[in-house]
Amino acid sequence: MRFLDLDLDFFLNDNPYCIRAGSGRLGPEYKPWNVSKVRHFLEGRCFLSHNTPVPGRTVESHDRVIDFWLELIESGGLRVPFEVIHIDAHPDISVRNALFLRSGSLYIDPKRRLGMLEREQVHSGNYLTFAIAHGWIASLVWIPLSKTLKDLPRWPRDVRFDKNRGGDSLATDTSTIEFKSGVLYKILPWYRFKTSGNFDYMALSRSANFTPPESDALVPIIEGYMRQI
Repeated sequence: MRFLDLDLDFFLNDNPYCIRAGSGRLGPEYKPWNVSKVRHFLEGRCFLSHNTPVPGRTVESHDRVIDFWLELIESGGLRVPFEVIHIDAHPDISVRNALFLRSGSLYIDPKRRLGMLEREQVHSGNYLTFAIAHGWIASLVWIPLSKTLKDLPRWPRDVRFDKNRGGDSLATDTSTIEFKSGVLYKILPWYRFKTSGNFDYMALSRSANFTPPESDALVPIIEGYMRQI
């Protein structure tokens, strides 16, 4: 099954990558995409249509997607593991929570896995780590706002591909980890992304701490492709 995971902070003229939560709404230097550009992306790259809206939910903070996933899993609507297309200015995964990248797959340290199974430990910057620890995600594709990977700002303990170093990049020692199964992980610039199939569900995070007030006008535009459940 496939899940489209959207964040409103993706649809901006500049990447609010290093903005910290709790700093309030973004200033006027950050401008949302115009409606035409948003529709072109959703229809031309995500293959969404008003005629066949995808079942989904709008959440205030991106970590609330965990609660939506849990509801869907418990009801039998969402079968695990599922694919996630994560369209967001931020990766929302962290090495701090024992994730490792090796040969295009993410692995979690079993010795630290239990620390990520408590809901109160989850926030908008690591909720995907939580889902990986639970074994919910089969593959993860991150579509950042930056046009190329080298344009992404550096952020401590991110998991990412470092093309300049010719391979996977992590500062953490993984010599004691057994690599038996992992979550396939890929980063694609948005202009290279085009979905390979339909989505079973979707979510939109409003992410007020990472968007200017003007971005709120895009919420109903995006919701037009969604059937709220």
